[in-house]
Amino acid sequence: MPDKNQGLISIARKIDHFTDIAGNIVAWMIIPMILSLAYEVVARYAFGAPTIWAYDMTFMLYGAFFMLGSSYTLKIKGHIRTDMFYDNWPPRKQALVDLTCYVLLFYPFVLIFTIVGWEYFYKAFTSDERFVSSPWMAITWPFKLTLPLTGFLLCIQGASEVCKCIVAIRSNHWPINTKEAAIQHG
Repeated sequence: MPDKNQGLISIARKIDHFTDIAGNIVAWMIIPMILSLAYEVVARYAFGAPTIWAYDMTFMLYGAFFMLGSSYTLKIKGHIRTDMFYDNWPPRKQALVDLTCYVLLFYPFVLIFTIVGWEYFYKAFTSDERFVSSPWMAITWPFKLTLPLTGFLLCIQGASEVCKCIVAIRSNHWPINTKEAAIQHG
């Protein structure tokens, strides 16, 4: 049995490492967002010359930052949870509840989100769709690409969490410092 757990732990560690890398890449998106906001403020108030692109750039980067960071947030247990009962349960019961929620709620949502997100992206890409709410009229497909990409990242991080649940069900202990990560970030 320990060999089966070691295989699952190895898979979870590799996925978690990938999620860490993706999370760090996404975190750097904050810099162009801040720079575009700062540029807009200076251009508007110091020079009286507002831009036509800063608003669109900011909301696209913020939306992408928020969405693409969700898999990293899942990894570090940063999503909202009601811990009133959960914290007092043994790891096996926690894992059973988590696994049930992943199978019945998480994965169906992520699958639908990814499929619909891909359809939105594909339509925007093939039709050269543009945001008509501003004079810049930026293309929408790079922003809409974040939908299926977010679904993909959530799906693979969910697989890591499922592996951890299976190990916890078998051993009644959470692997990979899951509790410590939750305490550090929660």
